[in-house]
Amino acid sequence: MTEQSPRRDPEAASVEVLRRRADNPGPMTLTGTNAYVLRDGRQCWVVDPGPRRADHLAELIRLSAGEDRRPMGVIVTHRHEDHADGAGTLRRQLEARSGRTVALWAADPQALPGAQPPPVALEGDSGLVADVISLPGHTADSIALLVQGGRLLTGDTLLGGSSTVIAPPDGSLTDYLQSLAILRAMALDGRISSIHPGHGEPIDSPTAALAAIEEAIAHREQRIEQVRAARAAGVLTLDRLIREIYGDELEGRLREAASWNLRAALEHLARTDR
Repeated sequence: MTEQSPRRDPEAASVEVLRRRADNPGPMTLTGTNAYVLRDGRQCWVVDPGPRRADHLAELIRLSAGEDRRPMGVIVTHRHEDHADGAGTLRRQLEARSGRTVALWAADPQALPGAQPPPVALEGDSGLVADVISLPGHTADSIALLVQGGRLLTGDTLLGGSSTVIAPPDGSLTDYLQSLAILRAMALDGRISSIHPGHGEPIDSPTAALAAIEEAIAHREQRIEQVRAARAAGVLTLDRLIREIYGDELEGRLREAASWNLRAALEHLARTDR
């Protein structure tokens, strides 16, 4: 029988979670992409390195390979470039800096050259660092990490201060609602102490985390009802549907994002309203 690594008391929360925001603000990235460094003693893992920017990657290297630290792996929460573009470069630089092999993980390895599927959990020398949770919806390959102590790194499944985009065919509103239901059950069970999103600010209490999840569910259910009502009233084109629900103010990337979300709602209704 294989000996298992010891599982720590989640209340101990000895794993550090360090956040560094990339300088890539925009309509889709808010104030920029949040990269996270998990540190357990000397061992380190990097989550969502973000864009391939020399100064940003240098800071992640300083946090995870400096001062005799041991980089163990680089993991991305999903395929999008604002989270994953710097992952391969960071891994090579960490290996050169530390002189050790560094794992590269992605739920869809084909989206990130050299990557392998992630383990079900990140384990350090002394036990559990984080559980890896599959949460498809924003993308088919979206995952989250539940770090020791209940700190949930959500990638783009939940954002701080905004709703996420679901762009078919890779994104699925049906899958997203199921993933939110999983997160709600975890929060009600007391397993989530805080939310650390891919963009925006952290949500730092269990009560606020549950409220954010329930708000995301309510927002999607409201949008589904708006689309259902518009279709019943004879709104048949996507352009008119955007004007009906969002008004005439949206332009550029925001209008594009609205069209993706409405396509996702239409696909969801096609599956569920038969």
